[in-house]
Amino acid sequence: MKENKLKVSFFVQAKRADKKGLVPVIGRISVGRTHSGFSTKCKTPLALWDSRKQRLIGKSSMAVSVNQKLGECTALIHARFHELSERKETFTATDVRDAYQGQIHRQALLLESFGEYLTQTKERVGIDRALKTFKLRTYQLSLLREYVQKKHKVSDIPLSQLDKAFIEGFEYYLTIDRRLKRSSISSTVSTLQTIVRMAVKKGVLDFYPFLGYSYERPKGEPRSITQEELEHIIDLEIKWENYRIVRDLFVFSCFSGLAISDVRNLREENIVLEEGELCIKGRRMKTQTPYRVQVLPPAQTIMNRYRGIRAGFVFDVPTTDVILNGMHYIQRNIGMETPLTFHMARHTFASLITLSAGVPIETVSRMLGHTNLRTTQIYAAVFSERIHRDMQKVQQRIQDTFTLKL
Repeated sequence: MKENKLKVSFFVQAKRADKKGLVPVIGRISVGRTHSGFSTKCKTPLALWDSRKQRLIGKSSMAVSVNQKLGECTALIHARFHELSERKETFTATDVRDAYQGQIHRQALLLESFGEYLTQTKERVGIDRALKTFKLRTYQLSLLREYVQKKHKVSDIPLSQLDKAFIEGFEYYLTIDRRLKRSSISSTVSTLQTIVRMAVKKGVLDFYPFLGYSYERPKGEPRSITQEELEHIIDLEIKWENYRIVRDLFVFSCFSGLAISDVRNLREENIVLEEGELCIKGRRMKTQTPYRVQVLPPAQTIMNRYRGIRAGFVFDVPTTDVILNGMHYIQRNIGMETPLTFHMARHTFASLITLSAGVPIETVSRMLGHTNLRTTQIYAAVFSERIHRDMQKVQQRIQDTFTLKL
């Protein structure tokens, strides 16, 4: 091993600054022509890092502490290197890194790590995760497993083998082989990115393979129905009781903005009287974000029709299959060409019921329980009638204020 020389170096990843402006310090071991990176578990303000000396400048408590830790890392790595030199004829930088970190156990695997994440997601269902989120992640795991087994011909792959080529290959597989929509591809790749971030945060992965990789995120499109379509749905005569319930719940959501999961879990205690107005107050099942919306007359009529059937709850909501079939039945019988989904009711509440009536988007965002105003903007389809009405007001104001003599 005399021909192999050991070099230990450190650098910072400036693009991975946290909320406090601190960047991670990464170590690199070089043995001969082999190299291996590792996390030092240290962070520093970028302004304090001296790239030439590979240490922090100054005598602050942080600088002293981090520099001491980097010195200890270097000393321990040299010790492991000499131990391996005495025991082995040949070894790589990765062997030195593993000896330094005490990684005698097997490597962390990608699908196994995804499975652990899935287990955690399942345990949080009903707390801060929805059941449909768990089902979606389960499906995404099956897609990743297919890709690993069919394209890489292995049952699993070490996290350390993830690179940009693997990620790009996975996106290509989802696009060409599975022919998924862009939204599904974006969601699946985003979940993989979450798994990788968790591995980096835990120190299981010493690098971030998504650096330099970007994928197209589809822009959200408003999916509200028109006033005419809503009137057709309200007036539709339905013989089947379950489908009538689905129709009524959809109309209720159009006038309240509640998602189907929130309608299903709407309790009597969520209906409160504030400032003389009947309101619905609660937290969204999906995000646990608080929301408050005044009960409009059509929504109150539907509530009164079903209250008392299910003890403690406002509605006794049918199963998901009944809701899906009911929405398809309604779509077919009112002559809609595009698929009708229950989520369209939230878009309709935002665009047709509130925004088109002049309610500020900030208020609508609070009623919908959104955490980001940009999410509400996706819902903000403003119909031509509203645009015409608003421009009439502008025209009248200009006419009364400005006079041009040409």
